[in-house]
Amino acid sequence: AMNDPWSHPAVDWERTMAFRHHLWRLGFRIAEAMDTAQRGMGFDWTSARELIRRSTAEARTIDGADLASGAGTDHLAPGTARTLDDVIAAYEEQFGFIEGLGGKAIMMASRALAAVAKGPDDYISVYDRILSQSSGKVILHWLGDMFDPALKGYWGSPDFDTALDTVIAVIESHAGRVEGIKIS
Repeated sequence: AMNDPWSHPAVDWERTMAFRHHLWRLGFRIAEAMDTAQRGMGFDWTSARELIRRSTAEARTIDGADLASGAGTDHLAPGTARTLDDVIAAYEEQFGFIEGLGGKAIMMASRALAAVAKGPDDYISVYDRILSQSSGKVILHWLGDMFDPALKGYWGSPDFDTALDTVIAVIESHAGRVEGIKIS
């Protein structure tokens, strides 16, 4: 599909879904609608919803197809999240959409959470709330600030070991809900 980076992205849905089928036939698992180059940088939540809807439906047509879709807070306009409850509500919206389709969610790192959190306890609070109410296993995504400077100090500290302690505490508290973590 021809694309103009300054307008709404054009997706060739037929080829996109055909490529998903190809990957599933090869035994790959797919993490959908979460690449930093897409989400938050031109591929908006409206487009991501359509991609998730189509991919989830297609996954049902392939035995053994494994698909997880990114759930974040990127539909919030920058600076509009003022509280942890704003961030939680945004995550709930995206989780609700994905899980409402019968899909599995990847809890994406949130620029909004990074902006409003005061420390590790705020991250634990938000992740506890979302993981406690998820309907299935969740994959966590920890994206470093080298990929997105707005995520500096994610997990409540710029120190890696301190941040790691926080994410491990979240995983241990929800061992039955966390399928894994992707660290970038």
